Amino acid sequence: MISVPKGKELGPKTDNPRIGIIGGISILGTSGIVMPYSTASFAAAIRQQISVVVSMGDDTVVLTTGGRSEDYARKILEFPEHSYIQMGDFSGYTLSQCAKKDIKKAYVCGFIGKFAKMATGVKQTHVKGSKVNMQFLSEIAKKCKAEQTIIKKIKNANTARNVQEIILENNIEGFFDEICSQVYKQLTNHSENKTPIEIILFDFDGNVLARYPKQ
Repeated sequence: MISVPKGKELGPKTDNPRIGIIGGISILGTSGIVMPYSTASFAAAIRQQISVVVSMGDDTVVLTTGGRSEDYARKILEFPEHSYIQMGDFSGYTLSQCAKKDIKKAYVCGFIGKFAKMATGVKQTHVKGSKVNMQFLSEIAKKCKAEQTIIKKIKNANTARNVQEIILENNIEGFFDEICSQVYKQLTNHSENKTPIEIILFDFDGNVLARYPKQ
């Protein structure tokens, strides 16, 4: 038999609670954190984590695009450890699984890069599989009554982060709200309108740029 000193205390500090392992620690490696790398394994991990939420008697999840956005989400949302799920680039798939598992509320938290893609309906947001549509972002800026020089800068921007900087520097009101609104629209479609969603867009320091629907 293999035992680990203070395993019960150490277990909650790993990802074990997210996948339904409680009361001890699993023997996996050095960190206790499993990182799925293939598409199939990542999808399986997402399904498993949502199933754990349901089996624990909860119906709310906090979906993030990665560890950093999860850290920021934890500062403004208080839910059990197992409710936080890193969906990575699989936003469409994750929301469809939430609908299948009858999740009653999903918070979706992330940064401008992923959200700019989600807003156009992209379901898999990995940098190799999709690009940020600068034309789309420039049209949102135009809708928010940005000047033509600003719109041109956005069209010529290299990254979504660069666009965010342009918007903030020029105080273009409503831009981030519109991004969140479009993300909400697309993800609601992915969940077939079965899972209530709230979108939270962070800047890279953890400040909330926009939430939709507004509180």
